[in-house]
Amino acid sequence: MSLPPSLRRALDIARRGLWLVVPTGIVLLVLWLRVWSPVRVEAVRVDRATVIQEAFGRGTIESQREAAVGFDLVGRLSEVLVEEGARVTLGQELARLQTDQAQADLRSAQRGVSAARTSLLRLSADEQRVRALLRTAEREDARAQALFTSGAIASLQRDEASDRLRLARADLDRVLAQRSEATRGIDVAAGGAEQRRVTMVRATLLAPFDGLITRRLREPGDTVTVGSTVLRIVDTSQVYVSAAIDETVLPLLAVDQRSSIAFPGDGPRVPGRLSRIPWEADRQTHELIVEVTPERIERRMAIGQRADVRIEVGRRENALRIPTRMIHHDEAGPFVYADRGGRIAVVRPRFGLTGADHVEVSAGLAEGDAVLAAPRPGLTLPPGRRWVAR
Repeated sequence: MSLPPSLRRALDIARRGLWLVVPTGIVLLVLWLRVWSPVRVEAVRVDRATVIQEAFGRGTIESQREAAVGFDLVGRLSEVLVEEGARVTLGQELARLQTDQAQADLRSAQRGVSAARTSLLRLSADEQRVRALLRTAEREDARAQALFTSGAIASLQRDEASDRLRLARADLDRVLAQRSEATRGIDVAAGGAEQRRVTMVRATLLAPFDGLITRRLREPGDTVTVGSTVLRIVDTSQVYVSAAIDETVLPLLAVDQRSSIAFPGDGPRVPGRLSRIPWEADRQTHELIVEVTPERIERRMAIGQRADVRIEVGRRENALRIPTRMIHHDEAGPFVYADRGGRIAVVRPRFGLTGADHVEVSAGLAEGDAVLAAPRPGLTLPPGRRWVAR
């Protein structure tokens, strides 16, 4: 069936027009999407709040007082009285050595002291007897000298009296020498007994301070030598975080700066203070090892446990600020996308303190200005386009 000529002409015209309309529509749609349609963005208003600049460091929990305790003599362990994790107090007994031989030596030394004292008592009695004989000999010698002078006795009798006096004096010197020797013997025996007693005391290991037992390195029956570590003890009331931070923040650091400590897990941060700034940086990593002391710790922790610190090195109250994530960088430096008359514009503000989430704006933006960002990270915004908040 053939169409009328007029209808065929109309269809030909419509077909040729369609080929023109479709490309034109596509071009207009592309122009709309790329030039005229508003760009959907994330918009954040510039506000005023506190901006805190922090230095970040990662380190471990340490103790200001830590000791590896052991005996200062050789022996075999008899008892270890504490377990790992036990809290101990100053002077508490921690471990003991076998003391059978030391006790036997102490008893022997004590018997030696008793024998020396008995000998001294016997010599004291001898001294009294010899002194009495000496006084008698002195009287007899004086009488013999007087009688010899008057001619009543012969010289032989006088000489016999003098000899008896010399013998009495010699006996006294002998007894006094023996007594002196016995006194020295008592001192020696008492010193030996004291040494054995001290050995008995040294055979008991005592806690040097209040603390926590972190390691138990020896068991009953083990032989220990001088310097052998039996237990490790730390003072958990005097802990700090030894953390490594970048050396570039050194000019901003000061002792007693406010800090916070974060332990592994989801627990709250612990307030602290920067307690020590080193005078030397690591030559390989170019980091400073600082010490941050917590104000209080109300949770369980372990020496050597990992901890992160943030040290407050700057604070600005009532500062203009924007989120740090809104800042972009190019060859000319940092910039932000901002609203200017309902359209996207590239603005290069001047920034101040940089915190963990926000940065201070010193110039270039005003309070209430809208700072814009692409809806997905890594995307850029076209300057001059109208925008709409998503």
